Amino acid sequence: MTKLASRAPLRQDIQGLRFVAVLLVVVYHVWLDRVSGGVDIFLVLSAYFLTSSFARKLDDGHPLGLVGYWTRTFARIVPLATVTILVVVVTAQRLMPIAIWPDIQQQAIASALYVQNWWLAVNDVSYYGGAPIPLQHFWSLSIQATVFLGWPLVIGVVALIVRRWPRLPARRLLAVAFGAVFAASLGWSVWITARDQAFAYFDTRARLWEFAFGSLLALLATRGRPVGVPGSPWRIAAGWVSLATILLVGVTVNVRDAFPGWIALFPLTAAATIVLVGDDPGRWSVGRLLGHRWIAGLGNASYALYLVHWPILIGYVVTVDSDRPSLLAGGVIIAASLGLAIVLHRFVELPLRNRTSHWGPWRDALLVVVAVALVLGAVTGWRQLLSWQAEQARIQQQAEAEQQRLLAIAAHPGARVLDPDFHPVAQPDGPPIPTIADIPYQWGLAGPACPASWKLPTKAQQQCQVLTDPSLDDAGAGGAMSPSELPLQEPTGTERVLLVGNSHMQHWSTAIREIGRERGWQVLLIYEQNCYLAPAGDPINEVEKCADFWPDVLDAIEPLDPDLVITIGTKSEDDGETVLQAGLELLEQHVTPGRVVIAMRDTPRFEVGLTQCDAARQPDDPPCQSDHPILETPNPLTPLVEGVKGLNTLDLADLACPERLCVPTIGNVRVWMDQHHLTRDYVETTTDLVRARLMRAIERA
Repeated sequence: MTKLASRAPLRQDIQGLRFVAVLLVVVYHVWLDRVSGGVDIFLVLSAYFLTSSFARKLDDGHPLGLVGYWTRTFARIVPLATVTILVVVVTAQRLMPIAIWPDIQQQAIASALYVQNWWLAVNDVSYYGGAPIPLQHFWSLSIQATVFLGWPLVIGVVALIVRRWPRLPARRLLAVAFGAVFAASLGWSVWITARDQAFAYFDTRARLWEFAFGSLLALLATRGRPVGVPGSPWRIAAGWVSLATILLVGVTVNVRDAFPGWIALFPLTAAATIVLVGDDPGRWSVGRLLGHRWIAGLGNASYALYLVHWPILIGYVVTVDSDRPSLLAGGVIIAASLGLAIVLHRFVELPLRNRTSHWGPWRDALLVVVAVALVLGAVTGWRQLLSWQAEQARIQQQAEAEQQRLLAIAAHPGARVLDPDFHPVAQPDGPPIPTIADIPYQWGLAGPACPASWKLPTKAQQQCQVLTDPSLDDAGAGGAMSPSELPLQEPTGTERVLLVGNSHMQHWSTAIREIGRERGWQVLLIYEQNCYLAPAGDPINEVEKCADFWPDVLDAIEPLDPDLVITIGTKSEDDGETVLQAGLELLEQHVTPGRVVIAMRDTPRFEVGLTQCDAARQPDDPPCQSDHPILETPNPLTPLVEGVKGLNTLDLADLACPERLCVPTIGNVRVWMDQHHLTRDYVETTTDLVRARLMRAIERA
């Protein structure tokens, strides 16, 4: 899609044909949404110019100058492409949907590096649909750039062969080489088009035959002998029939799903015919029309026209949210594209080409590198800007969320009011939480079951759940792995915390779960309601289900090998508490170097639930509050753990009943579910206080 310098005078009729080919592309894109064959003609003509130039050098015995050719060619085509890409990158942030910004960024880089066709092919982009990306048309330029790099190598090999064996005809060797490429590529194109047309459309291998066609055409057209008698009626007729074929093939034949297979031979053969007969001198020759100074002059701007028409079209359809412009709007788009192309050719392409015409290969190469670097820098800058904006938005969202959290805490601080350092941003207001209707659902949230592959003792396996793990998300599912895939031996650096006990251990698990999430612990919970820490057969466990529970749980400790075990070491009663000494002695056997066991003191219990009392209370009734012996006596577990390294106790009763008095509500949060269970909402507010005491108990164990 670019003009290549040649030693022979540039045929104006071929320049006009180039314009017709690109204009077809533009018209079909804007109004018809069909394949015109114009791009294919353009590819053929680029190979025609390339091969003609090198064939004449071979004929004259001149050096090919491959390095100079490569640097000069890319120094001509890259700057204008860079301008187009940069304009798209700059305007996309205002015109294009944010959802396709990543694609635009990737395609900008792919276009600058001339690998756009492979990016589209690998990402399963359909030429006929998908998100409107304003750089998608760079696919053909990428294929063309590949040929600009590879074709001279083929010609260079032929030149070496001719130098070694001078009697071999160079043009015949070129014909054999390009004929082989033509046959192999066309065969591949037909096969891959039938199998996966969307991929084939952007596949370089499926397009090489078109370039080979152009090279064979160049060898035929520049051999020095015309095809037929110039000016003969059949040549004149062939030219006009070929032009009509080019103009109408996309309309009369539905080639949508057939390109770039054999069907492309129709427009390419027609274009080849015009090249062979277009230089006839007669007034009725097709070349007279195509070579008109206006049409041929527009051919000079055909590369710029191809570059700008697609971004303008996509910008329009995205702005007005339309699939296709109207007849009038399409006409304006085409006119605007033509006007902009002429301006770019006259004031950017030509001045730059004239200024750099005397440059050597190194300066040309430097120009290309700088141009590509500008695109890479622009995309990188855009990404950095988006990252910065996203970070600022995240900071703003965090600040707003923190403000909302502080307001929520102020409205329902719960146990936080027990912390002398707590200073709410406002006074609690509104009704307390949870509502009375929600009270029955205030159990601590369960986690997914421990993996069956762990094969723990029966009761332990049945009751085991994973409350949190660094590899799981906040809901206990998904993340880096499935809960069922967690290994029995936790990864190095991850501490395993095992909570064992009854429903009172379960209600404190809400706070410990949050602590574990913050500290990167794996927290497991094995509990059974009404089962107290005791040997099998101990009468303190009155229900049958507890007979096997504790033996299985204690047997599960060693295979689980937790770093920290937390349990309940006493049983609260309406009028006091019982120390579970026999059970503690069993648990003490599992205290090993590197493992800490914490026995918690139980929370008080009452004959009547304080929350239920408060809900039924009349204005003249006395307040619903109660004391309890647990609140008046020292922790009875303290003497049992003293002197045992790795064993300690934790008393949290005052968090449920501060100042030795149990009340229904603390900090506008209801404390009690029933006679002895704490609400999840309240336990969650104790997290900071529990963390400080738990970590202190661990350190002192």
